[in-house]
Amino acid sequence: MPFVNVRDLHDRTAEILRKVGEGNPVFVTRYGKPIAVIRDLAEEDLEGLVMLSDPKLREGLGEARADVAAGRVSDLDDLIAETAAELQGKS
Repeated sequence: MPFVNVRDLHDRTAEILRKVGEGNPVFVTRYGKPIAVIRDLAEEDLEGLVMLSDPKLREGLGEARADVAAGRVSDLDDLIAETAAELQGKS
């Protein structure tokens, strides 16, 4: 039962969710075209999934990846050393 249409999902929700809970993802279709996938979810994955569903967070992650790819990032240890040196110079 990897594919179910919206009507089957409505009529057989408990059965379909039982299959999902057994580790079998289910693809939901409307008019023969896939519109969603239902898969099992471990409780420890919930926070990450919720965070990644936030458009602002996804945008920020995309910008961060672009910065890394373009070399616009600094190593944390280097930044700490530079800051410590600057602070010592101001004393």
